[in-house]
Amino acid sequence: MMRHALLYITLVLPVWLGATVPALAVAGDQASPWHAVSLAGAAPAFPVRLVGQEEPWEHVVQDIQARRSPHRAGRALRVGVYGHGAFVTPSEVLHDLPFVAALGTEAALDVMLVPLWRFPDTPPWMSLPPALLQAQRSAGLPRSLEAGVALLRRAAQQVAQAHRAATAQAAVRLAAGLSILHRQQMVPSLAMFSASALVLVRLQELIEQGQVSDGQTPLPVAASGRQGMVMHNVVLFGYPFPNGQVAPALRQRIRGTLVNVVPAHCAQQWQGNFPLRGAVQNLPVSWAPAHADWPRLAPQSPEVAALGALLGGRDPVLANHRDPFPRHGQEGHPIGRHVWEPLCAALQHVDPAGVFRVLD
Repeated sequence: MMRHALLYITLVLPVWLGATVPALAVAGDQASPWHAVSLAGAAPAFPVRLVGQEEPWEHVVQDIQARRSPHRAGRALRVGVYGHGAFVTPSEVLHDLPFVAALGTEAALDVMLVPLWRFPDTPPWMSLPPALLQAQRSAGLPRSLEAGVALLRRAAQQVAQAHRAATAQAAVRLAAGLSILHRQQMVPSLAMFSASALVLVRLQELIEQGQVSDGQTPLPVAASGRQGMVMHNVVLFGYPFPNGQVAPALRQRIRGTLVNVVPAHCAQQWQGNFPLRGAVQNLPVSWAPAHADWPRLAPQSPEVAALGALLGGRDPVLANHRDPFPRHGQEGHPIGRHVWEPLCAALQHVDPAGVFRVLD
């Protein structure tokens, strides 16, 4: 019976999901990388620039200098880098731009950059069934329970490998971008949400080891590029760091504040981020959405203003480590807290990159 159930899942689930999950259409005009975003009460429009997956950073810097240098009035350009999450299509990135522009406006930045990472467009529960179907076509139908388990494992390995490769490649790209921005006397600040926070974890690995693995091959970065990686003010919300610890090597590359925005209640932390240790300021807030939903915060909301202030280094609320906009009535039942608190404490010791290594 177990064998028949596994064969049914392996054969029918991909077909069922393929029939019920609509294809994600790509919309929006991406002919120009520049987008001027008008916000209520803000004039002029705030500039946001998309950075292509293969676009040389030298070209990006030259483009910024040509458009923004006349506006800086003899000071260094302040550049923000927004890291979007996984499972985000190009059209969804365009929908996120008002949120990105609001962050840049509140942080008093000159321009916001949105690198387009090679993150998967679809979540694992949607990409795994097609991978299973493709594996069936290549290897034939599984004839035993062991063959079905092996098929599931191979398909899961392919999905995990895609995620590991994407974060590693994004870390190398981010390192190159930070280095050239610093060499051109630009001041980069980072807002890394969702899967892009995992990119910063991989960047930490790159700084410590001089290279990062995509799961198959190492991706080295020249020493000159690593030495030029300097960040000014970093706001995190997404995946936990290994053992909840930010390495001193990464912390030394950050000028200003490193703020980790944490859901105030443990049960909600499972939807986003966890407290960190090691020269990090944790800001517990009750209004934190799921880690993939940050762009859904209204651009004119006080929450976005608070995030932008953190990104700009203006952090008076951090002096008392308090929620600038508390929401009440979300404490939860005491019995529930007894369950969640130990789980949240245990998960702080999880290495997010280890999820990929389990399937290696």
